[in-house]
Amino acid sequence: MDRRRRNTFLLSDMKRAFSGWELWIAIIALTTILLHGVVTYTNLAKGASSTYVYIVNAMALSGFGPFAAVFPALGYGAAFCEEYNSGYFLLMQSRMNWKRYAGIRLITVAVSGGTIMAIPFTIVCLFGYIQGKHGVPTDGFMEGTQMVSYLERYGDGAVIALKILLGFLFGAMFALISYAFAIFSTNRYMAMIAPFVLYEAMWFVLYDYPVVNPIYLFRGDDLDSYPLSIAMECLYISIVAVVCWLGIKRKVAYEE
Repeated sequence: MDRRRRNTFLLSDMKRAFSGWELWIAIIALTTILLHGVVTYTNLAKGASSTYVYIVNAMALSGFGPFAAVFPALGYGAAFCEEYNSGYFLLMQSRMNWKRYAGIRLITVAVSGGTIMAIPFTIVCLFGYIQGKHGVPTDGFMEGTQMVSYLERYGDGAVIALKILLGFLFGAMFALISYAFAIFSTNRYMAMIAPFVLYEAMWFVLYDYPVVNPIYLFRGDDLDSYPLSIAMECLYISIVAVVCWLGIKRKVAYEE
């Protein structure tokens, strides 16, 4: 019975997360920005440019990189503010163990933020896969990099899958950061704006340390390693999840 109730709450929470207009606005806006980068900087004639060039132009030349944290922050993380201030958090606390609630909410927030990034990434990658020329770019683009090695060994499909995964993890990371600010501030505007401010601050402070700089993680190209980029995003997600967990625990203790 407990497992059934847990699954019911998870599905209900997911439904609430994906019914919010902010999430879909973020997806549409990001998709538009990425496609604009493709249309502006790519020769769209069939097979004139490689699939990889399509993807790079979308993610590197569209100009969304400095603002990437804005989009996942529009996900479900800030919803905690309304729930806490309206008393919904206390209601859920009385109906289920706070650890179960926290675990489910961490999953929902992460999935919502990851989806905000993954859907636009999937659209532009598939567009490039359909319209572009498969394989290593013949114009010497990215020659001598590990990215070329990935294309030669695993093909465009694997590279696209890795790009989408990196986007999903980046979105999950900053959605959870938004959730963390929501937990500690219970201010919706703080939860939506603070992740962007943190992102910009980390960009400048960690400029000489790209391995730990979030702006260099979502593409994989900047570190010249998909596995390293994925590992760093997973590390950040783990750290932020712990912070959120401790924040929920603190809120429960305060209410008691």
